[in-house]
Amino acid sequence: MVQKPGVRHYFAEGVTNRGYISFLPNMMSEWERTYVLMGGPGTGKSTMIKMIGLEILDRGYEVDFMRSARDPDSMAGFNVRNNNLAMLDQYEVAPLRWRAPGIIEHFVDFTPFCDTQKLEHQRERILGLENEEKKLQQEIGVRLAEEFGEKARGKRTIEPEPQGRSWLKNIYLSIDQDEEKDGPWSKVQGALRQLQKSKVTSFFLHGLDSEGWLNFAPHYLTDYDQIRLEGKETSDAMDWVLKEAEQLGQVIDIVLHPLYPEVIIGIIFPQRNLAIWQGSPEQLTDQGLDRPFSEELKSSLIKFQDARQLLKSIYMEVNDFSRVDQLRDELLTKILRDLEGLK
Repeated sequence: MVQKPGVRHYFAEGVTNRGYISFLPNMMSEWERTYVLMGGPGTGKSTMIKMIGLEILDRGYEVDFMRSARDPDSMAGFNVRNNNLAMLDQYEVAPLRWRAPGIIEHFVDFTPFCDTQKLEHQRERILGLENEEKKLQQEIGVRLAEEFGEKARGKRTIEPEPQGRSWLKNIYLSIDQDEEKDGPWSKVQGALRQLQKSKVTSFFLHGLDSEGWLNFAPHYLTDYDQIRLEGKETSDAMDWVLKEAEQLGQVIDIVLHPLYPEVIIGIIFPQRNLAIWQGSPEQLTDQGLDRPFSEELKSSLIKFQDARQLLKSIYMEVNDFSRVDQLRDELLTKILRDLEGLK
């Protein structure tokens, strides 16, 4: 992956052994304009996100690309840093509650670019593949919990704070929180309450792939000065840094463990161009992610990707991409006007 100046790649959502977790609701609270692309897989939404994001980047803006947690090769959206404008693929992200539909969020429907009559003939097949995707995603979550159920040792964990202000009501979870009040999820709640105290962006830099974990950390941290912590006192040191930064009102990016979302593996200070990391960003061993996947987990991941590709192929065969290209030019013009107004 080639890293261009001003661009970052991360996962705003993750398939963890605690369930499917999305940090998008918390991020969206800062956005003033959000373009939401609607339509089936394979209709050109991810490509549009990538191309418009790169066009904006070439005009001097800083852009964060959000990869799909379900399909790391696809773009789930982008966010123009410091300008509070974003674009999301509704199909690639968890269900979200929109604040002011049609006013703050602008919905763009790709369905008119498809031959709906041909799609109707494929209705049963489409529904069958979508159901298969849902079942496989649940299966993947179960297998992750079975294979990686032990809590990572030696990693920085934020302790719960009773009086903390929680934004859990704005986060999408695929598990019932009430079922596990005294279990691991209560620790996640405590972590998120603590993070709410400062201007913090939380995300993942590792994505789930059939061949193992995709690691975006080395690319993400390329331009940052790095302090790499090792040894028994690492957790205490991270704890001290985080508390001091909160008291000083710093802008903080928190990188969470892709399996254990209550565990912090990196603290980044964008304004200071500084990153503090547990171990080496290049070494998955330091994050406890070097354990190979079982053949069963690999099989579930491959089946999931196969179902997605079949769904995409159905939509691609009936889509008019010349109209999609025309729409891209129109959206880019509108977004650039928005960005000028948001300065």
